[in-house]
Amino acid sequence: MGFMSPSEEAAKLSTAVAVVRARIQAATEAGELAAVSREDVTSLVTAGIKLYAAYTEELETEVPAIDPSVSTTEAMVVACALLRAQHMNPFDLALWFQKTTPKGP
Repeated sequence: MGFMSPSEEAAKLSTAVAVVRARIQAATEAGELAAVSREDVTSLVTAGIKLYAAYTEELETEVPAIDPSVSTTEAMVVACALLRAQHMNPFDLALWFQKTTPKGP
């Protein structure tokens, strides 16, 4: 079994992301979310967060965390869940928000 080049790995990841996103949309639209395990939801969110954090830190660049299809309610549901998962409160968030806000020119 041969090794794949970094560009081949990136292409496979892009394809996998497109497939997973389409399947999530299909399951949501079909009302089949009860068939999805809680562990799979946690695993998917965890992987996305780890990718986002590693990408922005390694490349030292800002990346939109979400696209325009995510509603304010959806974003806040996840933001609150992340705070609770890390045993943080809105004050903690304010401190981190100041620390991670990009500085002007």
